[in-house]
Amino acid sequence: MKKAFLFIFTLFLGSALLVSCGAKHVETDVPQAAPTEQPTQDTMMHYTVKPKDTLWDIAGKSSIYGDSFQWPLIFKTNRDKIQDPDLIYPQQDFEVNKTVPTDEVENAKKLASQTGKYKEHKKPLKKLPLDYF
Repeated sequence: MKKAFLFIFTLFLGSALLVSCGAKHVETDVPQAAPTEQPTQDTMMHYTVKPKDTLWDIAGKSSIYGDSFQWPLIFKTNRDKIQDPDLIYPQQDFEVNKTVPTDEVENAKKLASQTGKYKEHKKPLKKLPLDYF
């Protein structure tokens, strides 16, 4: 009986130690970085360029961003398809990220407002007027 009691007591004590030695959550005052959202199929859409479209016009569409000053976001997302933001062509298929972090949106607006007036040209510029990336 004494051995059974000792065995049960040891088992109980061991279980209690196991439970109490688990990892504990510790609160800190260090701010955690917000997770960066990666575009997913649900947050991306496609837009096919129509004759006379510009990135300015596309970004201004209510189905896209509803704000023409966000055109650099389309340029950045489609950098592999666009050499010069002034030269886009009908039937090009652009991806549009619908969930862009606020800081990127603000930066795009700033870049758009700093972009100089359009000067007609037929070939892509070798050097863009601003660093859009």
